Amino acid sequence: MQTLRYVAFWLFVCCLPVLFVTTAIRWAVSEVRLYEYGFAKHRVSQDTGISSPELRRVALDLIDYFNFRRDEAQVIIKGGDGEIRLFSAKELIHLQDVRGLIQLNTVVQLSALAVMLVCISVLSFLSRHRWVNLAKGLFAGSVLTLSAAAVMILWCWLGFRYFFYLFHAVSFSNEYWMLDPAKDYLIRLFPEGFFYDAALFVFGAVLIVTLLVMGVSLYALGLFSKQEAGAESAFYFWHLA
Repeated sequence: MQTLRYVAFWLFVCCLPVLFVTTAIRWAVSEVRLYEYGFAKHRVSQDTGISSPELRRVALDLIDYFNFRRDEAQVIIKGGDGEIRLFSAKELIHLQDVRGLIQLNTVVQLSALAVMLVCISVLSFLSRHRWVNLAKGLFAGSVLTLSAAAVMILWCWLGFRYFFYLFHAVSFSNEYWMLDPAKDYLIRLFPEGFFYDAALFVFGAVLIVTLLVMGVSLYALGLFSKQEAGAESAFYFWHLA
């Protein structure tokens, strides 16, 4: 039983950063204000000739596509010579691949949540100090999340271009992600700097949530420790109850 409790506890701890990161990614993919910020910062309207209202519609259509609310990734915009089909066949294939990754992210997110709920159930069944264990797990998972996020932020800061290339090389089995900014709208809409900013937003969101969870867990552990006396209190804080 003791082994099962420790396995459930550390599974819970390891799933917490996975849940935080995948949730932040899912939020970023669906947040139209993040798209609009990137379009404005990187002067996408001036570079592409697409007006800001049309860019917002492009972002909303892509958000719907990534969230399976529409089947077609193609976006038709109004241009000087009439309607323009924005993406080429190569870009549409790449967008389909991207949607597959987003779907995988959702599967990982829900799987991590499910595993954590199972772990909580196991710990609740095997220990009468369920809330103490939950608070310890949240604190340990927060520490692990902060450590991993710090490493990723440092890596992005020191060499985001290499990180960006490595991510694409590993994630995609074809070369449709290698776009030409002279003729492909997709890379002009979403230049490398756009993804750098998006990564910072994702890591920033993860850090904020992690610090909040860490603060709440520490406060809870402090309350629990006050309910115990002397050595028993120290035992509850440092050991799995």
